[in-house]
Amino acid sequence: MTYKVPLTSTTDFGSMKVGSGLSVSAGTVSATLGLLNYGFFTDGTQTNPVASTVNIVTFTNTGPANGISVVGGNAITVANAGVYTKMFTVIVSKTSGGTSAVSFWLRLNGVDVAGSRQDLDLTNTLSQIFASGNYTLNIPAGGNIQLCWSSADTTVVLAALPAAVAPIRPSGDSVKVTLTRIS
Repeated sequence: MTYKVPLTSTTDFGSMKVGSGLSVSAGTVSATLGLLNYGFFTDGTQTNPVASTVNIVTFTNTGPANGISVVGGNAITVANAGVYTKMFTVIVSKTSGGTSAVSFWLRLNGVDVAGSRQDLDLTNTLSQIFASGNYTLNIPAGGNIQLCWSSADTTVVLAALPAAVAPIRPSGDSVKVTLTRIS
């Protein structure tokens, strides 16, 4: 929002309508943003122990978070209802030859979300390949999402990166998910 004249000056204090997100106490105006629900969650290497079954990504590390948490190790749970956008990145590794596919999709409150699946075709042996995706959806208060994946090839894993030298580089998690409330 822009103004052609200052909202206030040293001689004319102007006026402001107090409403949603604004409050006044002792002449001081405070703004609060009610949307600030966010969470960043990661984990290390995750295997595919049984071919063609559903794997639910687990999260053992929580970064910055407000109003969003992990419940039961794999359910990213929101405190407040709203429209959320979810972004994820994964590092996939495959140690056998041939062609395999890996699928990723979302579950909302235990139900697969139609239209959320992404497939990645893996050819030959791959040390690592990076994949990412995003999705925006309504989540009710107390609702949760889960990131699911599956492959018919048990040598497909979500692979964490170890710290490295020459040059010195930090380790990298196999999966990273950011969930942010946007309305």
